[in-house]
Amino acid sequence: MNHRMFTCLDLRPCLNNCGTTGSHNYHEGYLSSARASFPEEAFPFDTPFEFKQIPFVLFKRHAFDNIVTEGQSIEFPRQRVTKIHLLGTSSDANMADYVYLMLDEREVSKQKILLSHFISEVPFPRNECVIETSCLHTMDGPLTHRSARLWYDGIELDRPVEMNRITFEDNPCMHVFGLTLESESIPETR
Repeated sequence: MNHRMFTCLDLRPCLNNCGTTGSHNYHEGYLSSARASFPEEAFPFDTPFEFKQIPFVLFKRHAFDNIVTEGQSIEFPRQRVTKIHLLGTSSDANMADYVYLMLDEREVSKQKILLSHFISEVPFPRNECVIETSCLHTMDGPLTHRSARLWYDGIELDRPVEMNRITFEDNPCMHVFGLTLESESIPETR
């Protein structure tokens, strides 16, 4: 019998954007060109949590807490991946873009990620809301009549793919906060 195995990727080396702010630093948010941000108290940073029985870890490093997908690559130990689980949002309408699954320098698969806009009430059908905040932070403080949403997107691969790197397209509107790989483990034969 096969068991689900999860790897929560450490995004700290790639964090390059401030998408959450507190009451002391509204003006530092940069989730959008209008300088909006999520209230940081809604996010369980550096603490594992589950969504749909999938583990995630959201990281905060100094002011940075997400990856703006501008061609970054995330490297990890080689594994056979069956699904990719992603938490993120788009800063400019509902957006779709490609992500490249790599084994060393060779592309082994190209998949599409879908991220809905952070204030969208009509997300992509495959997106699910993970966190909905009670307000939206702006440079001037909270807008209590607006909420912001962090979305889940799941990519199921046609077949297990052996890989050790994920590379994103250059898209300054897509923000990734968490990334978990799912692979199958095969019981050891005795």
